Amino acid sequence: MSRPPRRRRRSALLRGRLRTLFFLCLAALCLTLGAYPGAALAATGAVLGALSIAVGQRRGDDHALSFAVTDWLVLAGAALATGGASSWLLLAIPLLTLAQLAPSPPAEWPYLLSGSLLLLVILAIDDGTLGGGRAAGLAKLFVLVAGGVIAARQVRRPRRRRRPRVVTVDPTTGFYAAGRLRPMLADGMRLALQDHQSLSVVRLRLEHFEDGRAFLGPQAAEELVRGVARRIGRRLGPDDVAFRTAADTFVLCLPGTGLGAAQELAGEIAHEIGATLIAGRRQTLAAGAASFPAVRTLDELLAEAEGRPREVVLEAPAFAAPLAAAQ
Repeated sequence: MSRPPRRRRRSALLRGRLRTLFFLCLAALCLTLGAYPGAALAATGAVLGALSIAVGQRRGDDHALSFAVTDWLVLAGAALATGGASSWLLLAIPLLTLAQLAPSPPAEWPYLLSGSLLLLVILAIDDGTLGGGRAAGLAKLFVLVAGGVIAARQVRRPRRRRRPRVVTVDPTTGFYAAGRLRPMLADGMRLALQDHQSLSVVRLRLEHFEDGRAFLGPQAAEELVRGVARRIGRRLGPDDVAFRTAADTFVLCLPGTGLGAAQELAGEIAHEIGATLIAGRRQTLAAGAASFPAVRTLDELLAEAEGRPREVVLEAPAFAAPLAAAQ
């Protein structure tokens, strides 16, 4: 005989544990309120729950329907012993429904709920009016079962996977991350065009950084980057923005700064970095600069700051029409 699938065995064990807990709590409540016949029947349900756990360990879901029907029969007997269709034990129906359905696949729910019809039949035999009004009694039982079903659906609803958090700030330097460079630089170019001002970009790259990281280790290398970033930040104006676009690369966006001033700033930063020990190591910077609107597109601006040859642009960008007025 093949072994039952692990998932089916797991759901049977969970149902067994939940029904045992349910009837134990019900028995304790009946004892507290002095409903001893109801307590005895609830204790019987707890014993059957323990038996269902043992069966679930060996046979999986083989007797799932039998135990589910027994649950409803025990609850019906306890209700008859404590007031019939008007028993306060009927308020436990949603909890029993939840205990049966929550660990079970939705395809099995109709079979597990079929036992609730036995509860209705037994209560109707005891009191045909179902507590004084047949329609009201049926509606009450339906609402109680439906409440358990709704609770089980909420419990089984798959949790939404959290979207991966987009990093906007580099944790080591406090500068903006690479993903923010293009949108913020494009906005800066539009504002510079509107205000008839220049906007310069400076690119700073730590030379031989990978060799240094292999020698120092990742943590010490990040300490070096933090020290470099601190010195760069002291040189920035109130409107300037810095980005860390790679492990060894920084890009500075300088609104209202011409190319000459940007090149001078890059040289000063490179000189300061090279003249001091940072994290116990001497570091050098490769620097480049470019300026808008002398360079007309975002890609060309970044390429020239990096020192790469610019591509020939056959069509000017949409917002470059009034460039003459800006120059």
